[in-house]
Amino acid sequence: MGIFCNMAIIAVLICLFTVSVTVDCAVNSISGNYNENDRTFSKRLLLDDDYHSIINRLNNLTNEVGALKNKVEALEKENALLRHPAVAFLVEKTKTLSGQNHHIYYDSIKLNVGNAFYLAHGNFIAPVKGIYLFSITACSYNSHVIVLELTVNAAVLGKVLAGDQNYAECTSKSFLVQLSAGDDVYVQHETVGDYLYSNPSYGYPSFSGALLKVL
Repeated sequence: MGIFCNMAIIAVLICLFTVSVTVDCAVNSISGNYNENDRTFSKRLLLDDDYHSIINRLNNLTNEVGALKNKVEALEKENALLRHPAVAFLVEKTKTLSGQNHHIYYDSIKLNVGNAFYLAHGNFIAPVKGIYLFSITACSYNSHVIVLELTVNAAVLGKVLAGDQNYAECTSKSFLVQLSAGDDVYVQHETVGDYLYSNPSYGYPSFSGALLKVL
């Protein structure tokens, strides 16, 4: 009887030990799987953080590049102004002209900053692309009229009319013109009117121009 009791106790102890070992293994296995999953999840979080961080950096860099591009464009425009100094001229005609279909040749040059007006040819050649302001003063005598035309590359851009029945009259008109480098600007008289009156003491008729802004 005692032997059987001892054997029974030993059997129970063996069973308890086996169950304990099995539980420990299961716990270790579950713990291992949990740790592995936890590490994988952590890696995913890190990857997500890196992705969003990279996107933010790229957006910031894109904004910085855009700002730098605007600054470069502004500096290029300022540099263009520095490369191309002031351009301005003023010429006068000291002799009266009659008849029709004339290219007006001014014979007295008062100002030629930038040397863009060519007195011998009676024309102004635009040195740079930009906005220019031109002014023409036309004069005619009693009972006469005259029409002068501002011409760019053979195209008439504007006209000035002067003349009166009873006395000499002068008229001035200004023109804002956008020109490209190399454009040819001059004054002509075609068929309307026949008498361009000159008075050197007062400095007319005259033709002037200036570069306002480089484009």
